[in-house]
Amino acid sequence: MATARKSCRKKSSRRSVKSDTPPMLSVVTVRISDEEKGRIDEIMRTLDIKRYSDVMRLALQMVKHQQPAQPR
Repeated sequence: MATARKSCRKKSSRRSVKSDTPPMLSVVTVRISDEEKGRIDEIMRTLDIKRYSDVMRLALQMVKHQQPAQPR
């Protein structure tokens, strides 16, 4: 029985070395109003951005920088 208990224990995780494979990407769907889409299109024209995903990444970076550090 002692061996059965040993096999149920969680294995300690080892940090893996960064590989050359690109990170997994996910698809996110967002519903926006016509007014919001118009504003995003205006931002894309002004900043010469070609893809909506680039606008969303930029927006997420801006939100990330505005959030105060949370204590752990």
